[in-house]
Amino acid sequence: MSNEEQWLMRIEGALSAHFFQPDGSSRPGTDWSVGLKRGEQTYNVMVRAYLSDDMTKRARADTDYQGHTVMGYLNDLLAQGWTPEQGGDLEITIQNPTGETDIEESKPWWKLW
Repeated sequence: MSNEEQWLMRIEGALSAHFFQPDGSSRPGTDWSVGLKRGEQTYNVMVRAYLSDDMTKRARADTDYQGHTVMGYLNDLLAQGWTPEQGGDLEITIQNPTGETDIEESKPWWKLW
């Protein structure tokens, strides 16, 4: 097997839940299962992803964006020399897409439309 072979990856599945934190609280997040393949070697890696507190409603609902962000994180790790055999607790916090903010027009309380 050549070390020059590219890593292939795909999202195998995801489970959203509340996860206990070291301080005893719980926080919503998603465990992403990512399939990695290079040559004949295949791996399944778990990445826990939390959403930033200021995440927009649109980005919170965009699981494609979140999945691509998880794969980008793994791609960065692989480019830095990390390998699936090293394992580890892989965890990220997903931020808003660049330039996106939740701007809701403020309406008077009496205006219904």
